[in-house]
Amino acid sequence: MPFAALRNRDFRIFWIGLTLSGAGHQFTTVAMAWQIYELTNSALQIGLLGLARAVPQAALLLVGGLLADAVDRRRLLMWTQVGQLCVSAVLTVATVAGWVSPGFLYAATALLALFTALENPARNAIVPNLVPRVDLTNALALNSTQRQVSQLAGPSLAGVLIAASGPALCYGLDTGSWLVMLGSLVLMRARPQAAGGMRSISVGALREGIGFVWTHPVIFSMMALDFGMTLFGQPRALMPVYARDILQVGPEGLGLLYSATSAGAIAVAALMSMLGGVRRAGLLVLLGVAVFCVCTVLFGMSTVFWFSLLMLAGEGAGNTLGAVLRQTINQLSTPDELRGRVGSVNNIFTTSGPQFGQFRSGVVAELMGPQFSVVAGGFGALAVLAVIAIGVPVVRRFEITGTMAAHEERGTESPRAGARGGEHV
Repeated sequence: MPFAALRNRDFRIFWIGLTLSGAGHQFTTVAMAWQIYELTNSALQIGLLGLARAVPQAALLLVGGLLADAVDRRRLLMWTQVGQLCVSAVLTVATVAGWVSPGFLYAATALLALFTALENPARNAIVPNLVPRVDLTNALALNSTQRQVSQLAGPSLAGVLIAASGPALCYGLDTGSWLVMLGSLVLMRARPQAAGGMRSISVGALREGIGFVWTHPVIFSMMALDFGMTLFGQPRALMPVYARDILQVGPEGLGLLYSATSAGAIAVAALMSMLGGVRRAGLLVLLGVAVFCVCTVLFGMSTVFWFSLLMLAGEGAGNTLGAVLRQTINQLSTPDELRGRVGSVNNIFTTSGPQFGQFRSGVVAELMGPQFSVVAGGFGALAVLAVIAIGVPVVRRFEITGTMAAHEERGTESPRAGARGGEHV
C-alpha cells in the first residue's frame, strides 16, 4: 500500500514534526554558510564549519548510541530538541545585536553538532518502534522524503529570506521549528523499547555494538561506502562559492542549488514509498552511488546554471536510492536491543563523511580552485565504489528476502544472525 507507514499514528506525528524541524534546520545551515563567506570571503572558512561539526559528532555519536539503547528514546529526543532550540535562539539574538564572528559561528556549529550526535541514533532507532516491521522500508523511504522536502523548501526559502532581511530571521524560524518537533514528541505514545537502563552504559556494551558491525561484512561495507562517497563526492560545502562566483546567481540562486539535490531525492523517495518491497537491494545501492558520483563530476565541470541544477537533482536521486536501501539493510539486519549502538556506529560514517568532506572540499578549493575540488572528489567517490563493488562481492549479491522481514515482525533475529542470511551467493 502506498505510504503505508503513515497509517500509524505515532509515526505520522513523528514524520510531520521531523519535516517542519528539518526545514528550520536548513534555514540555519544555509544562513551560517552564507554569513561566514560574507564575513571572510574564504572557501577554507566554509570548510572549517564542516570540521567544527565533524569533531563533536565523531566524538559523541557512540555515546548517543549507548544512550539510545539504555534510556527511553522519545525522552532522549525531547532533551536534545531543547538544546538545539537554545542554540538557535542565541544565534538569532547574536545576529540581531551584531555579535557574530567566524569564531562565534564555529562554536554554535559545534554545539548543534553535539546535540545532533546525541539525537541521531535515537531518531533512527525509534522508527522500528513506531511501525510494523513489514512497513519499515516504507517508513524509511518516507523519512528520506521528509528530509528531502525539508532540504528542498528550507534552502529555497532561506535564500529569499537572506536576500530580503539577512540571516537573523532564518535563525528565528529555526528556533520555532524545534518547538514544533518538541510538541510532536510530547503527543506521541510510542511503545518503549527494551531499554537496558543506565547501568548498561559500559565499554562492554559499546564493544558489543562495534563487534556486531565488524563481523557483518555487508553492514560494514554499506557504512564504508556511505563515508567514502560523502567524503570525496560532497559538493554542498562549495555552494556559496558556486552561487556567487562561478554561476553568479546570488543568494536566491544559492537556495535553488541547495534545493535541486532535494528535488531529485524527493522524486526517488516518493517512488520508493509507493512501491512494494525491493529484492536486489545490494545491486541497487551500488547503482544509486554510481549515479551520484557521475552527476557530481558533471556538476563540478558546469558553468551553466540550469545544467548545474539538473546534475544536482540527479545526484540527489542516486544518493537517496542508495541511502534508503542501506538503511533498510541495516535495520532489518540488527536486533532491536542493538539498534542504538549499531546506529551510532553507522552515524559516525554517515555524518562524519559529509562534515570531513566539507573540510576536504574547502581546503582543496582554496589550493586548487572550487571546480577542481568537486570534480576530483567525484572521481574519488567512484574509486571507493569500485573498490567495494569488486572487493566485497556479497554486497552486489545481497537480496532482501521475505524471511528476513517475517523474523523481524516476530521480534526475532533472522536466520542469518545479521547480514548473511539475506545474501544469495
